[in-house]
Amino acid sequence: MAFKKRTRQTIADYVDRHLPHDSFYKSYFWFISDVALKSRLEDEFRAARYIYKLLEGLQVNNGMLVAQCKVQILLYASIYEAVLHHILLNDYATSPEVISLTNYEHKKPINISSNLRAKIQSQYTPQGTIQVFENETRQIDERKIVFEDKAETARKIGLINQEIKDVVCDVYSMRNAIHLHAELRRGVTYDLNAAKKAYWHLQGFTRQIGKKLEEDGKAVRPTSLSTSQQNGKDSWFQRLVRYVSRR
Repeated sequence: MAFKKRTRQTIADYVDRHLPHDSFYKSYFWFISDVALKSRLEDEFRAARYIYKLLEGLQVNNGMLVAQCKVQILLYASIYEAVLHHILLNDYATSPEVISLTNYEHKKPINISSNLRAKIQSQYTPQGTIQVFENETRQIDERKIVFEDKAETARKIGLINQEIKDVVCDVYSMRNAIHLHAELRRGVTYDLNAAKKAYWHLQGFTRQIGKKLEEDGKAVRPTSLSTSQQNGKDSWFQRLVRYVSRR
């Protein structure tokens, strides 16, 4: 059964009072060139903050607190992964580091003449069957590139530093452990600090990436970004408009 309208409004007003204006989310991932992805990232970030503030207001504990932390880890891990995937495979696709990440050497068998085979066999006296291969560069399926390798490649390029790399890898590792058997086997525990860690470092993560993209001429920071948007704070007028619009 749904809450009564007045109750829903009270809850929505409480959450909204503790969250930044929508313009903050719209400007947070300014360096993402893919419009659809940028919108999804904004929605994911907004959802993470909304759910956190809602459950924080309810003062959940025990099992519900663990569930709250798991949801936060899932959402922030998806943001970290999506940003790195897009930046590496789009903005830096031709860099040596990304080429090494996305390609591998495949040994392709080739046929040789019987005379050459006999010569090799007489000279090297192999114990088994002689096989001759040609090195061939093949592309790795993007879905099979592990997150830790993406993060390390981003560090090598200079998109993120070692501290941020360690944090995002830790968050992603916790995300992969959200499975009851894995949690028990690995002794993973989810608490509020883990969720806060995922949130707190998102700003440093995006700032470092944005700065590097600017330096390399791959992104231009919008001049329309205001101080209130960057800080995630509304002006008193914006808050008044939002309050009146809901009456």
